[in-house]
Amino acid sequence: MSIETTLARIVLAGLIGGIIGWISGSRKDVRLFSMICMGASLVTYISAYYYIPLSMSWYADPGRLSAQIIVALGFIGSGLIWISPEKKVEGITTAAALWLTAIVGMAIGAGLNNVNEALIIFISISFLVYKIIVRR
Repeated sequence: MSIETTLARIVLAGLIGGIIGWISGSRKDVRLFSMICMGASLVTYISAYYYIPLSMSWYADPGRLSAQIIVALGFIGSGLIWISPEKKVEGITTAAALWLTAIVGMAIGAGLNNVNEALIIFISISFLVYKIIVRR
């Protein structure tokens, strides 16, 4: 795969991650969403396209690197969730949006463009519907 394709995927991941951060209402964290999406895209790209199969090796699995993205975002997301003094759980939407942003980045890194288009539409609709429900 060419360097232009790789850079295009990373830039696309950054843009889409930023859009998800903006739509989710975490405008101050747009850079965070963008970086997580770009990082997930790059790690998935590396694990998918730079995997060197080792003959008869049980540890030569290209999915291992990508699987750690999910684990890392679970860890980061758990740090975003807290209970407010009013005994309300806060930060779950942001944690879920970050996790979903990583998944989108993984799809971009893997080259699943049709999946990304559908994900962006569904993410936008879910956040807009959520905002309408909360206002009522």
